[in-house]
This record gives sequence, C-alpha cells and structure tokens, in this order.
Amino acid sequence: MTLLWMALIACWLAAFATCVGYRKRRHRLIVRDQLARLCDMHWRVFEDRVAQAFRFRGYAVERACGADADDGLDLVLRKHGMTTLVQCRHWQHRNVDVKDVREMHHLMKYHHASAVKIVACGDYTEDAWKFVAGKPFELIYGETLLAMLSDAQLPVDASVVPFRAPSSPPPMHHRPRTAAQT
Repeated sequence: MTLLWMALIACWLAAFATCVGYRKRRHRLIVRDQLARLCDMHWRVFEDRVAQAFRFRGYAVERACGADADDGLDLVLRKHGMTTLVQCRHWQHRNVDVKDVREMHHLMKYHHASAVKIVACGDYTEDAWKFVAGKPFELIYGETLLAMLSDAQLPVDASVVPFRAPSSPPPMHHRPRTAAQT
C-alpha cells in the first residue's frame, strides 16, 4: 500500500513539474513574440510608444530635435525639476554596446541632465552593464520594456497605431556651452 501511495505522489509531482515547465516555456514564447512585434514596428512608432509609457509614469516628454537627435538622443523627460535623457534603440539583431552608452553619458554631462534611460528591444553587452554601475543610468530591455508598455496599456501589436509624421516637433532647449565644455 505504501508503495502505491509513493507511486501516486511521484506521478503528481511529475505532473506538477511538467505543468510548471510548460508555463515557463509558454511565457518565454509570448515574450519573444511580443519583442519581435516591437522590432517589426516602425522606429518612430516605437519611440512614440516609449514616450507614451513615460507620460503614463508622470513625466513631461519632449522629442529631441536638432543635432543631438542624430547623436542618439531621442526624448527628454522632465519630472520634479529633474531632466532625464532617453535613447530608444530599436535594434532587432544587435545588443547595445558600451560605446552607445558612453555617448549618452557625454550627452548627459553636456545637457546637465540628472539621469539617462536607454530603451532597447534587445539587450546590452556585458561592458555596457559594467559601465552603468554606480551611474544614474537605467537600461530598459526585454520583459522590463514589455511591462512598462503594459502598465501604460499600450498594445505591442505594430498594426494598431500606424506611423504618422508629426507636423512639427517641439523644440528642445539647449544650454549654451561654457568655455570648459568646448
């Protein structure tokens, strides 16, 4: 009788483990598909979704324009008197490298910003993760990005919001360079 109970318990434990494994695999597939859909959308729609998610978190959001927009600066966030610079990396098959993170560090100093957030569909290199240690940087990627969009109730499906070019982006206020910055 004891042997029968042990066999029954073993079967239940095996069934439970299989169920847990299935749920984890299913979750990973869902995340992978949602990230693929983010990568498939137009880069401007991706930036707009990120901007909307930050607005949902209480930030005033400006789109960066001018020369710095070409240097990787995409959005400027303001909240509680602090300025945060945002770079959106809409790359599908490449991790964000430490070189890109360093560029944002230089832009943070140039604009006298308080912090930097880099948002990527993919991941970051190990050197990039090491570089931001102890700095006011937030590297947002993968499930964190999906959770951010989900919290703001923004669909991941690229077909939901078509790309529309803005009529005129709001100007970004640049601080003049001092002699020490040149």
